[in-house]
Amino acid sequence: MNFKKMFYYNQFEQTKLNYILLMTMILGTMLTINSMSWISAWMGMEVNLMCFIPLLMLKNKLMKSANLMMMYFMIQASSSCLLMFMILMYKVETMFIKTSMMNTLIQLSLLMKMGAAPFHWWTPKIIKSMNWKNCFILLTWQKLAPLILISMTNMSYLMYYSIIMSTIIGAIMGLNQTSMKLIIAYSSINHISWMMISIMINLNTFIIYFIIYSITILMVSLMLNNLNINYLNQLFKNNNMNMFNKINIMSLMLSMGGIPPFIGFLPKFKILMLMIKNQLIMESMIFIFFSLITLMYYLNPLISMMLTSKMSSKWIMTKFNIMKNMFFLMLMNFTVLMIMILPLNFMN
Repeated sequence: MNFKKMFYYNQFEQTKLNYILLMTMILGTMLTINSMSWISAWMGMEVNLMCFIPLLMLKNKLMKSANLMMMYFMIQASSSCLLMFMILMYKVETMFIKTSMMNTLIQLSLLMKMGAAPFHWWTPKIIKSMNWKNCFILLTWQKLAPLILISMTNMSYLMYYSIIMSTIIGAIMGLNQTSMKLIIAYSSINHISWMMISIMINLNTFIIYFIIYSITILMVSLMLNNLNINYLNQLFKNNNMNMFNKINIMSLMLSMGGIPPFIGFLPKFKILMLMIKNQLIMESMIFIFFSLITLMYYLNPLISMMLTSKMSSKWIMTKFNIMKNMFFLMLMNFTVLMIMILPLNFMN
Protein backbone atom coordinates (compact mmCIF):
# COMPACT_ATOMS: atom_id res chain seq x y z
CA MET A 1 0.00 0.00 0.00
CA ASN A 2 2.83 2.37 0.84
CA PHE A 3 4.48 1.51 -2.44
CA LYS A 4 1.24 2.32 -4.29
CA LYS A 5 0.93 5.68 -2.54
CA MET A 6 4.56 6.47 -3.30
CA PHE A 7 4.00 5.61 -6.96
CA TYR A 8 1.04 7.99 -7.29
CA TYR A 9 2.92 10.67 -5.37
CA ASN A 10 5.88 10.40 -7.76
CA GLN A 11 3.54 10.59 -10.75
CA PHE A 12 1.91 13.71 -9.29
CA GLU A 13 5.26 15.36 -8.62
CA GLN A 14 6.43 14.52 -12.15
CA THR A 15 3.27 16.06 -13.62
CA LYS A 16 3.84 19.26 -11.65
CA LEU A 17 7.44 19.36 -12.85
CA ASN A 18 6.27 18.96 -16.45
CA TYR A 19 3.91 21.91 -16.15
CA ILE A 20 6.61 24.07 -14.56
CA LEU A 21 9.08 23.21 -17.33
CA LEU A 22 6.51 23.89 -20.05
CA MET A 23 5.52 27.25 -18.60
CA THR A 24 9.14 28.31 -18.17
CA MET A 25 9.92 27.19 -21.70
CA ILE A 26 7.06 29.33 -23.02
CA LEU A 27 8.25 32.30 -20.97
CA GLY A 28 11.77 31.90 -22.37
CA THR A 29 10.48 32.07 -25.93
CA MET A 30 8.29 35.07 -25.12
CA LEU A 31 11.33 36.80 -23.61
CA THR A 32 13.19 36.26 -26.89
CA ILE A 33 10.31 37.53 -29.01
CA ASN A 34 9.78 40.68 -26.94
CA SER A 35 13.44 41.46 -26.27
CA MET A 36 14.96 44.79 -27.25
CA SER A 37 18.54 43.55 -27.48
CA TRP A 38 20.41 40.52 -28.77
CA ILE A 39 21.70 39.66 -25.30
CA SER A 40 18.21 39.32 -23.82
CA ALA A 41 17.10 37.35 -26.90
CA TRP A 42 20.01 34.96 -26.39
CA MET A 43 19.11 34.65 -22.71
CA GLY A 44 15.50 33.74 -23.55
CA MET A 45 16.63 30.99 -25.91
CA GLU A 46 18.93 29.57 -23.24
CA VAL A 47 16.05 29.49 -20.73
CA ASN A 48 13.98 27.70 -23.34
CA LEU A 49 16.80 25.19 -23.95
CA MET A 50 17.33 24.42 -20.28
CA CYS A 51 13.62 23.71 -19.83
CA PHE A 52 13.20 21.56 -22.93
CA ILE A 53 16.14 19.24 -22.25
CA PRO A 54 14.57 17.68 -19.07
CA LEU A 55 11.41 16.98 -21.08
CA LEU A 56 13.48 14.77 -23.40
CA MET A 57 14.24 12.47 -20.45
CA LEU A 58 10.58 11.64 -19.82
CA LYS A 59 8.99 8.37 -20.94
CA ASN A 60 12.08 7.14 -22.73
CA LYS A 61 14.63 4.46 -22.04
CA LEU A 62 17.56 5.76 -20.04
CA MET A 63 20.34 5.26 -22.59
CA LYS A 64 18.22 6.41 -25.52
CA SER A 65 17.07 9.57 -23.72
CA ALA A 66 20.58 10.34 -22.48
CA ASN A 67 22.04 10.14 -26.00
CA LEU A 68 19.13 12.14 -27.32
CA MET A 69 19.57 14.82 -24.69
CA MET A 70 23.33 15.11 -25.23
CA MET A 71 23.01 15.35 -29.02
CA TYR A 72 20.37 18.08 -28.77
CA PHE A 73 22.37 19.92 -26.10
CA MET A 74 25.59 19.87 -28.13
CA ILE A 75 23.88 21.24 -31.24
CA GLN A 76 22.06 23.98 -29.38
CA ALA A 77 25.06 24.88 -27.21
CA SER A 78 27.42 25.17 -30.20
CA SER A 79 24.98 27.38 -32.10
CA SER A 80 24.42 29.50 -28.98
CA CYS A 81 28.17 29.97 -28.53
CA LEU A 82 28.49 31.12 -32.14
CA LEU A 83 25.52 33.46 -31.74
CA MET A 84 26.89 34.96 -28.51
CA PHE A 85 30.35 35.45 -30.02
CA MET A 86 28.92 37.20 -33.08
CA ILE A 87 26.73 39.42 -30.90
CA LEU A 88 29.78 40.56 -28.93
CA MET A 89 31.78 41.13 -32.09
CA TYR A 90 28.87 43.01 -33.63
CA LYS A 91 29.06 45.51 -30.77
CA VAL A 92 32.76 46.13 -31.43
CA GLU A 93 33.13 46.01 -35.21
CA THR A 94 32.03 48.99 -37.30
CA MET A 95 33.32 48.12 -40.79
CA PHE A 96 30.51 47.38 -43.25
CA ILE A 97 32.09 44.29 -44.84
CA LYS A 98 32.78 42.58 -41.54
CA THR A 99 29.36 43.61 -40.22
CA SER A 100 27.72 41.89 -43.18
CA MET A 101 29.76 38.76 -42.50
CA MET A 102 28.70 38.82 -38.84
CA ASN A 103 25.07 39.15 -39.90
CA THR A 104 25.52 36.02 -42.04
CA LEU A 105 27.12 34.10 -39.16
CA ILE A 106 24.28 35.11 -36.83
CA GLN A 107 21.85 33.71 -39.38
CA LEU A 108 23.94 30.54 -39.60
CA SER A 109 23.64 29.96 -35.86
CA LEU A 110 19.88 30.56 -35.95
CA LEU A 111 19.43 28.20 -38.90
CA MET A 112 21.37 25.56 -36.98
CA LYS A 113 19.14 26.07 -33.96
CA MET A 114 15.89 25.41 -35.81
CA GLY A 115 17.24 22.66 -38.08
CA ALA A 116 16.91 24.30 -41.49
CA ALA A 117 18.91 22.91 -44.41
CA PRO A 118 21.85 22.48 -44.79
CA PHE A 119 22.02 22.21 -40.97
CA HIS A 120 19.10 19.78 -40.80
CA TRP A 121 20.96 16.51 -40.19
CA TRP A 122 20.38 16.44 -36.42
CA THR A 123 16.60 16.86 -36.58
CA PRO A 124 15.65 13.39 -37.96
CA LYS A 125 18.15 11.66 -35.67
CA ILE A 126 16.59 13.24 -32.60
CA ILE A 127 12.94 13.04 -33.62
CA LYS A 128 12.92 9.31 -34.32
CA SER A 129 13.73 8.65 -30.62
CA MET A 130 11.22 11.15 -29.19
CA ASN A 131 7.65 10.66 -28.11
CA TRP A 132 4.94 12.49 -30.02
CA LYS A 133 4.55 15.26 -27.44
CA ASN A 134 8.20 16.25 -27.67
CA CYS A 135 8.05 15.95 -31.47
CA PHE A 136 5.26 18.51 -31.52
CA ILE A 137 7.20 20.91 -29.27
CA LEU A 138 10.40 20.57 -31.29
CA LEU A 139 8.71 21.04 -34.67
CA THR A 140 6.61 24.06 -33.68
CA TRP A 141 7.39 26.04 -30.54
CA GLN A 142 11.16 25.53 -30.62
CA LYS A 143 11.33 27.07 -34.11
CA LEU A 144 9.42 30.23 -33.23
CA ALA A 145 12.21 32.19 -31.48
CA PRO A 146 14.90 31.57 -34.17
CA LEU A 147 12.42 32.51 -36.91
CA ILE A 148 11.54 35.79 -35.20
CA LEU A 149 15.22 36.62 -34.73
CA ILE A 150 15.94 35.81 -38.38
CA SER A 151 13.30 38.35 -39.39
CA MET A 152 15.33 41.00 -37.56
CA THR A 153 18.40 40.36 -39.73
CA ASN A 154 19.11 41.40 -43.29
CA MET A 155 18.51 39.03 -46.19
CA SER A 156 21.69 37.30 -47.32
CA TYR A 157 22.84 34.63 -49.78
CA LEU A 158 22.95 32.13 -46.91
CA MET A 159 19.25 32.70 -46.20
CA TYR A 160 18.37 32.35 -49.87
CA TYR A 161 20.30 29.09 -50.27
CA SER A 162 18.87 27.74 -47.02
CA ILE A 163 15.31 28.45 -48.16
CA ILE A 164 15.84 26.68 -51.49
CA MET A 165 17.72 23.75 -49.94
CA SER A 166 15.08 23.28 -47.23
CA THR A 167 12.41 23.04 -49.91
CA ILE A 168 14.40 20.47 -51.92
CA ILE A 169 15.77 18.36 -49.06
CA GLY A 170 12.49 18.30 -47.13
CA ALA A 171 10.69 16.99 -50.21
CA ILE A 172 13.22 14.45 -51.51
CA MET A 173 14.49 12.97 -48.24
CA GLY A 174 10.99 12.08 -47.07
CA LEU A 175 10.20 9.86 -50.05
CA ASN A 176 11.86 6.63 -48.86
CA GLN A 177 11.02 6.91 -45.16
CA THR A 178 8.94 4.28 -43.34
CA SER A 179 8.75 6.03 -39.97
CA MET A 180 5.89 8.49 -39.48
CA LYS A 181 8.11 10.63 -37.25
CA LEU A 182 10.75 10.94 -39.96
CA ILE A 183 8.08 11.79 -42.52
CA ILE A 184 6.78 14.56 -40.25
CA ALA A 185 10.37 15.71 -39.60
CA TYR A 186 11.25 16.08 -43.31
CA SER A 187 7.87 17.66 -43.93
CA SER A 188 8.74 20.18 -41.22
CA ILE A 189 12.02 20.98 -43.00
CA ASN A 190 10.01 21.71 -46.13
CA HIS A 191 7.61 23.90 -44.13
CA ILE A 192 10.55 25.84 -42.66
CA SER A 193 11.32 27.16 -46.14
CA TRP A 194 7.75 28.45 -46.48
CA MET A 195 7.95 30.09 -43.06
CA MET A 196 11.32 31.71 -43.76
CA ILE A 197 10.22 33.18 -47.10
CA SER A 198 6.97 34.41 -45.56
CA ILE A 199 8.70 36.05 -42.60
CA MET A 200 11.00 37.89 -45.01
CA ILE A 201 8.09 39.16 -47.11
CA ASN A 202 5.17 39.67 -44.72
CA LEU A 203 5.12 39.06 -40.96
CA ASN A 204 1.32 38.74 -40.74
CA THR A 205 1.35 35.96 -43.32
CA PHE A 206 4.02 34.16 -41.31
CA ILE A 207 1.88 34.37 -38.15
CA ILE A 208 -1.13 32.87 -39.95
CA TYR A 209 1.03 30.15 -41.52
CA PHE A 210 2.68 29.27 -38.20
CA ILE A 211 -0.64 29.05 -36.34
CA ILE A 212 -2.26 26.82 -38.97
CA TYR A 213 0.86 24.64 -39.21
CA SER A 214 1.08 24.27 -35.42
CA ILE A 215 -2.58 23.28 -35.10
CA THR A 216 -2.20 20.70 -37.88
CA ILE A 217 0.96 19.20 -36.35
CA LEU A 218 -0.77 19.09 -32.95
CA MET A 219 -3.70 17.16 -34.36
CA VAL A 220 -1.45 14.75 -36.27
CA SER A 221 0.64 14.10 -33.15
CA LEU A 222 -2.45 13.50 -31.00
CA MET A 223 -4.01 11.15 -33.54
CA LEU A 224 -0.88 9.06 -34.08
CA ASN A 225 -0.13 9.01 -30.36
CA ASN A 226 -3.64 7.86 -29.45
CA LEU A 227 -3.60 5.17 -32.13
CA ASN A 228 0.00 4.19 -31.25
CA ILE A 229 1.16 4.50 -34.87
CA ASN A 230 4.85 5.02 -35.52
CA TYR A 231 5.47 3.31 -38.89
CA LEU A 232 3.76 3.14 -42.25
CA ASN A 233 3.18 -0.61 -42.11
CA GLN A 234 0.92 -0.01 -39.12
CA LEU A 235 -1.31 2.05 -41.38
CA PHE A 236 -1.30 -0.76 -43.95
CA LYS A 237 -1.99 -3.58 -41.51
CA ASN A 238 -4.44 -1.85 -39.21
CA ASN A 239 -7.38 -2.36 -41.53
CA ASN A 240 -9.92 -2.55 -38.72
CA MET A 241 -9.25 1.04 -37.70
CA ASN A 242 -12.38 3.13 -37.32
CA MET A 243 -13.25 4.88 -40.59
CA PHE A 244 -13.64 8.11 -38.64
CA ASN A 245 -9.98 7.95 -37.56
CA LYS A 246 -8.86 7.15 -41.10
CA ILE A 247 -10.64 10.17 -42.52
CA ASN A 248 -9.18 12.34 -39.75
CA ILE A 249 -5.62 11.23 -40.53
CA MET A 250 -6.12 11.67 -44.27
CA SER A 251 -7.64 15.15 -43.85
CA LEU A 252 -4.81 16.31 -41.60
CA MET A 253 -2.14 14.96 -43.94
CA LEU A 254 -3.75 16.61 -46.95
CA SER A 255 -4.00 19.86 -45.00
CA MET A 256 -0.26 19.67 -44.32
CA GLY A 257 0.31 19.05 -48.02
CA GLY A 258 -1.74 22.08 -49.01
CA ILE A 259 -4.61 20.46 -50.91
CA PRO A 260 -7.15 23.23 -51.78
CA PRO A 261 -10.29 22.28 -49.77
CA PHE A 262 -8.32 22.26 -46.53
CA ILE A 263 -7.05 25.14 -44.45
CA GLY A 264 -3.38 24.35 -45.11
CA PHE A 265 -3.86 25.57 -48.68
CA LEU A 266 -4.67 29.16 -47.68
CA PRO A 267 -1.31 30.32 -46.26
CA LYS A 268 0.65 28.61 -49.04
CA PHE A 269 -1.50 30.30 -51.68
CA LYS A 270 -1.04 33.65 -49.95
CA ILE A 271 2.75 33.20 -49.82
CA LEU A 272 2.86 32.25 -53.50
CA MET A 273 0.90 35.39 -54.41
CA LEU A 274 3.32 37.53 -52.39
CA MET A 275 6.32 35.84 -54.02
CA ILE A 276 4.94 36.46 -57.50
CA LYS A 277 4.16 40.05 -56.53
CA ASN A 278 7.81 40.46 -55.47
CA GLN A 279 9.09 39.02 -58.77
CA LEU A 280 10.19 35.69 -57.27
CA ILE A 281 8.90 33.69 -60.22
CA MET A 282 11.58 30.97 -60.34
CA GLU A 283 11.41 30.48 -56.58
CA SER A 284 7.63 30.13 -56.78
CA MET A 285 7.99 27.39 -59.39
CA ILE A 286 10.51 25.56 -57.19
CA PHE A 287 8.17 25.77 -54.19
CA ILE A 288 5.20 24.47 -56.17
CA PHE A 289 7.16 21.59 -57.75
CA PHE A 290 8.63 20.29 -54.50
CA SER A 291 5.34 20.74 -52.65
CA LEU A 292 3.89 18.29 -55.14
CA ILE A 293 6.70 15.87 -54.29
CA THR A 294 5.81 16.12 -50.59
CA LEU A 295 2.28 15.05 -51.49
CA MET A 296 3.70 11.74 -52.71
CA TYR A 297 4.74 10.58 -49.25
CA TYR A 298 1.43 11.84 -47.86
CA LEU A 299 -0.81 10.19 -50.42
CA ASN A 300 0.87 6.78 -50.85
CA PRO A 301 0.18 5.44 -47.33
CA LEU A 302 -3.19 7.17 -47.10
CA ILE A 303 -4.54 5.74 -50.35
CA SER A 304 -3.38 2.25 -49.34
CA MET A 305 -4.92 2.74 -45.90
CA MET A 306 -8.31 3.59 -47.42
CA LEU A 307 -8.31 0.99 -50.20
CA THR A 308 -7.32 -1.98 -48.01
CA SER A 309 -10.23 -1.53 -45.60
CA LYS A 310 -11.95 -4.71 -44.60
CA MET A 311 -15.71 -5.15 -44.45
CA SER A 312 -15.57 -4.86 -40.67
CA SER A 313 -14.67 -1.17 -40.91
CA LYS A 314 -18.04 0.54 -40.71
CA TRP A 315 -19.40 3.89 -39.58
CA ILE A 316 -19.96 2.72 -36.04
CA MET A 317 -20.17 5.60 -33.57
CA THR A 318 -21.02 4.58 -30.04
CA LYS A 319 -21.60 7.12 -27.31
CA PHE A 320 -18.10 6.56 -25.96
CA ASN A 321 -16.50 7.03 -29.37
CA ILE A 322 -18.46 10.22 -29.97
CA MET A 323 -17.20 11.74 -26.71
CA LYS A 324 -13.67 10.53 -27.36
CA ASN A 325 -13.47 11.88 -30.92
CA MET A 326 -15.54 15.06 -30.54
CA PHE A 327 -12.42 17.21 -30.47
CA PHE A 328 -11.23 15.84 -33.79
CA LEU A 329 -14.72 16.19 -35.28
CA MET A 330 -14.73 19.87 -34.31
CA LEU A 331 -11.30 20.26 -35.89
CA MET A 332 -12.45 18.71 -39.16
CA ASN A 333 -15.44 21.04 -39.27
CA PHE A 334 -13.10 23.95 -38.62
CA THR A 335 -10.70 22.79 -41.33
CA VAL A 336 -13.36 22.39 -44.00
CA LEU A 337 -15.45 25.46 -43.17
CA MET A 338 -12.60 27.95 -42.80
CA ILE A 339 -12.10 27.85 -46.56
CA MET A 340 -15.58 29.39 -46.86
CA ILE A 341 -15.02 32.08 -44.24
CA LEU A 342 -11.47 33.35 -44.70
CA PRO A 343 -10.84 33.86 -48.44
CA LEU A 344 -12.27 37.34 -48.86
CA ASN A 345 -10.39 38.82 -45.89
CA PHE A 346 -7.30 36.64 -46.27
CA MET A 347 -6.56 37.36 -49.91
CA ASN A 348 -6.63 41.15 -49.48
